[in-house]
Amino acid sequence: MSIQASSLDDMDRDVLAKALAIQNWLIGEARFLEDPDDAVEGFVQRLIDAGVPLDRFTSAIPTLHAVRQGLGRKWARGEGIKVLEFGWGNDEIYEASPYALAHRTRDWVQFRLAEIDDGAFGVVAELRAGGYAHYICMPVFFRDGAEGGLTFATRHPEGFSAADLALLRALEDSVAIVLDINRVWILLHETLRTYVGEEPQARILSGQVRRGDVVPMRAAIVFADMRGFTTLSSALTVEETVVLLNRYFDSVVPPIEEAGGEVLKYIGDGVLAIYGAGDDERAACAKALAAAQAIVRRVAEDQAEVPAALRFDIKVALHFGEVAYGNIGSGARLDYTVVGNGVNLASRLADLAGILGHRLLVSSDFAGLLPDVGFASCGEHQLRGVGKPQTVFEPVQV
Repeated sequence: MSIQASSLDDMDRDVLAKALAIQNWLIGEARFLEDPDDAVEGFVQRLIDAGVPLDRFTSAIPTLHAVRQGLGRKWARGEGIKVLEFGWGNDEIYEASPYALAHRTRDWVQFRLAEIDDGAFGVVAELRAGGYAHYICMPVFFRDGAEGGLTFATRHPEGFSAADLALLRALEDSVAIVLDINRVWILLHETLRTYVGEEPQARILSGQVRRGDVVPMRAAIVFADMRGFTTLSSALTVEETVVLLNRYFDSVVPPIEEAGGEVLKYIGDGVLAIYGAGDDERAACAKALAAAQAIVRRVAEDQAEVPAALRFDIKVALHFGEVAYGNIGSGARLDYTVVGNGVNLASRLADLAGILGHRLLVSSDFAGLLPDVGFASCGEHQLRGVGKPQTVFEPVQV
């Protein structure tokens, strides 16, 4: 409930003053904190300063994320803050938690540990082992129908007092509003990051959304392709093809991101990524080469663990050149990507790697920026759609 005139009779002036102070902080300063840990620390400390004997606090919000269903924070006295990630497929854990009952009843679930059996909820045994005496689960309902919540626990032998409960009741709506606002930002950032990548989402949210709004940049370009994907997938069901592609992407994408690259696009089984050069072209190429070599190794390791019918090989091309990076499309339907002759050359170079039977080829422009790396010439070749014949190389050691 919010702090309204109708509730003033139920709270003494001291509780009301504390609630107003925390509420003002929540909808004022806390709403603009960039680090969720700072918001949790601030909220917990203000409750403690208000006399609430809080020893454990958790939050949980549903997210839109490829590998997890929800996100939260856990604070425990003397332990600091821990990030909580709730993976997909945890329905049994949820149903055994106080959250499930709180969401169904749309009301708090609270109990004293001395008055409840371990089998009542999944968290009871953990709370008892931690020496807690009183627990509260406060449901939070978001404007899109999603459900989350907060929990509070204390080791104080007498549990939370009537004044403590009145304070938390008074803050319930304010906390929900701030969680709802912060969740929108989390969803916005994470959804954009999932579908367009880290740097593009930052550029988009900073205002770079107008069609044709692009920036020229020098970059190391990575283009990776699965060798023989059409033949391999033709013998698989649609579901098996998806599993195959995801396994392939698990070999290709992490090495690129671990080396600081930006995966911009999946083109069927192709992966397009860049390493922006800034003032250090050599460093960008070194990172791209390290990522490409790691990709080749991971693919080889993956093949040793799967049946022959599901094995695949890789072809990776590296080039360095200028690209246009930004918004391209029609009307209100845009794509945030890179285009340019350099992208086309990298793609054709990957095709050539397949023809020549190599796993990794680099252009002369790329090889020239890494004079200390051993490259072997693979000859001069005319690439489709590229004006001049290109001399291409492969690393001596992949």
